[in-house]
Amino acid sequence: MNIISKINRILLLFAIVTGALFTHSCTEEIDTSARYTFTGNTIISYLRTHSDYSEYCNLLDTVNISDYSTSTLSQLLSARGSYTCFAPTNEAIQNYLAHLKDSGVITEASWDAPEFQDIELLEKTRKDIVYNSIIDNGDDREAYQTTDFSISLNVNLAQPNMKNRKLLITKVTDDEASDYAVSGCKISNTNCDIYTINGRIHQVAKVVSPSDATAADFFQQILDDKKSGYYVYACLTQACNLLPELSQIEDEEYYRLKMIGTLKDLDAHPTFYSYPGYLPEHRYYGYTLFLEDDIWWKNVLGLGDAEGDMTAYEPAEIVSMVSKFVTDNDLHLNGANEGNDYTQEDNALNQFVTYHIIPAKIEPNKLVVHYNELFYTIANSGKGTTSVFDYYTTMGKRRLIKTFEPPIVRGDGRKGVVFLNRFPTLDNGRRGKYGEKEVLAGREGLEINTVDVPDLFNAYIYNIKATPDPTGGLYFNESTAQKMASERIRIDAATFFKELMSNDIRCNENVIARNQCVGIPITEDYRYLEDCDISRNTKFYYLTGRVSNNGSTCWKNYQGDEFNIVGNYEITLKLPPVPKTGIYELRMGVSANSQRGMCQVYWGTDKNQLKAAGIPIDLRMGGKKWYNVFGSHGVGETGTVGWEDDVPGDDLVNAENDKKLRNNGYMKAPNSYWEWTTQEGAQQDKQVMRRKEDALRRIILRDELKADSTYYIQFKSVLSNTETEFYLDYLEFCLKDVYDNPKVPEDIW
Repeated sequence: MNIISKINRILLLFAIVTGALFTHSCTEEIDTSARYTFTGNTIISYLRTHSDYSEYCNLLDTVNISDYSTSTLSQLLSARGSYTCFAPTNEAIQNYLAHLKDSGVITEASWDAPEFQDIELLEKTRKDIVYNSIIDNGDDREAYQTTDFSISLNVNLAQPNMKNRKLLITKVTDDEASDYAVSGCKISNTNCDIYTINGRIHQVAKVVSPSDATAADFFQQILDDKKSGYYVYACLTQACNLLPELSQIEDEEYYRLKMIGTLKDLDAHPTFYSYPGYLPEHRYYGYTLFLEDDIWWKNVLGLGDAEGDMTAYEPAEIVSMVSKFVTDNDLHLNGANEGNDYTQEDNALNQFVTYHIIPAKIEPNKLVVHYNELFYTIANSGKGTTSVFDYYTTMGKRRLIKTFEPPIVRGDGRKGVVFLNRFPTLDNGRRGKYGEKEVLAGREGLEINTVDVPDLFNAYIYNIKATPDPTGGLYFNESTAQKMASERIRIDAATFFKELMSNDIRCNENVIARNQCVGIPITEDYRYLEDCDISRNTKFYYLTGRVSNNGSTCWKNYQGDEFNIVGNYEITLKLPPVPKTGIYELRMGVSANSQRGMCQVYWGTDKNQLKAAGIPIDLRMGGKKWYNVFGSHGVGETGTVGWEDDVPGDDLVNAENDKKLRNNGYMKAPNSYWEWTTQEGAQQDKQVMRRKEDALRRIILRDELKADSTYYIQFKSVLSNTETEFYLDYLEFCLKDVYDNPKVPEDIW
């Protein structure tokens, strides 16, 4: 939440609010069976006129907007804005206090409980109730209504609440008094969609209270209670000393520096948005865990006839059995240490355990990103026809893990199924559709459950539908590395940075301004992105691309988003690891226009002594045109890249044109995504990106990359004009066996 803007709202509309209160204190007649028909109040004035919300109002009067503001939540809800309020009744709050008593937090279900003499506990409890109940929808978006809930079932709402938690909407099937629940709390059918001049109110029967538990808390509770489910993995995380890291929530120093003004929003982007590059609100830590459950472990460890479940064994016994299982079945990289110091990255068990963890909190609907894969648009979501995938770097020893969703699962026809490390044979001919053609044995990957996912404060935990055999779970060994390297690896640049996903920055679907143009501070002031160095004269913007022409068209970007960087820039990125040692091509996606500039690329293993990779890249160079008029879309000289449009039906000519383009260091854009539009009469813009001459892939280098090495890439401006843009969309790693295969040429997708 932008606290300064909230306080301004309070001051600006205080007079309006006062007028509303005065008028309706005289004229209001309430129909309690249909309160949603009443108009004219602010949220706070409505709540105050109904005694069943008196406890909630007392809390709103007491709790401040933030630790850096003296304004209260009741003042916030009396100001201009668009808020969704899940208002608990007095009974709901009393039941919440009873829950705290039953949980041992307090000894009596009252605000007078002796434990609340601890001011820290009292303030936390009050904040939990009110922060979880309010969503600020921003000035550009309507508050959530039940009509929104009907199309968001089993999906988190796009906008988080004031505690930065995204709330899950579900359907209630066993209660005629309620159709929907928010994070398990039933919403009243009669007291919902209550209109106010600054938002909507939905009465809830329970206090909205998503779990505050971290991943470490989750495992520690399992260990303390000897609870079945993920007991094995709880023992393993403890043995590998991962619980301290999995307990991390937020770097509070960043929030402090931002709130006191040491870190400031970036200036408005010179050629794109008219509003600033808003700094992220927080810097949260996050984790995604893909886990086999205890039943699978019991089976593969050969304990099917043993008495009791896995909790019958002590943690040391579990660790010993699993360690032997991992080494006996080679579920680790060659050369791994098979000793019992499980805290080391090169330890075999540590490699196995950490390969199950991505150090970023990834929502179920972002395991793969749907936006502009072929024939998919926002308007016809679910009708894409190509496979969608992404690659993430795991915790511990850096390795890649692939998420993959085919348009239709080969064999059973299901849709919307996400797999890990699935490597099918795709329908990837020049006239194919990029769906699954065949799935060979050993390349099926692992299906993960994306429903009923434990949503912890800092993590999501996904259950793996593992097959009941020793190599049926998740692991990374030489065989996995070979499969991973047997195909081109295309990674959206935003995936490089765990902070973008953990802080709900990447591909944020909410169209309010601060979510669409995000600024990142320079490294000297504060390192927000752990794997990126940003120099003093660099303005680093992340653009989601979600608001192009009010969402009616998309940009020429893979998955929609991009990094757009201006100034006398110099940025250095840590590259994701390659799966196996070999000769690779490294490529970057390019979208040419007249606002772009030129940059020199450097790369190597020592980020302080990187070597130049070829000559500078002119980002104004399209396939046929050189967009050399800065500040307009005029076209200058004809380009020399050699791009030619495909000749329909002539695969031989098209393949020959592709070879000529490669000889000049370029490739056409992938055939797997397109530039869509939902505007009437704009069908001509619906083109596959491969046929756009201003969207290309630039081959940066061909060299040996080692699986055990960490590589860096640097982009440095070579122009004096500090308003020209550097554009970064995606990178590709492609092994020589793939890009230079005489039997099976690399596909166009």
